[in-house]
Amino acid sequence: MSVLLGIDAGTRRTGVAFADTKAGFVMALDTIRHRTPEELVVRITELAKAKNASEIIIGLPRLPQGEEGKQASLVRDLVELLKSALELPITLIDERYSTHGTAPGTDPDAKAACDMLSVVLDQRKKDY
Repeated sequence: MSVLLGIDAGTRRTGVAFADTKAGFVMALDTIRHRTPEELVVRITELAKAKNASEIIIGLPRLPQGEEGKQASLVRDLVELLKSALELPITLIDERYSTHGTAPGTDPDAKAACDMLSVVLDQRKKDY
């Protein structure tokens, strides 16, 4: 079994979800509220250890034509911080292909993290 930890990074709020690849389920976790990237790295590191994660999946925000903007640069900086803090593979996925619509009362940040992990699970099922 491997556990994927999905991250929809933001500057103050970061959506988090995890997936059990063997069972094929995705579950939202509480959105992380943070003030600095370093604080976010500490929280992600704690969560990765608590969930026994084997890989981190992070959404890379791209502009509609596919190029990277300011937010993508912030995500890439976060990835470098995480690589220093964790000895886990980190995979970036284009988050333009995940759904961002949410029902009332649904945490949009956690939903985005769940959507990204669902896309990864679907893609990896096709690879097997």
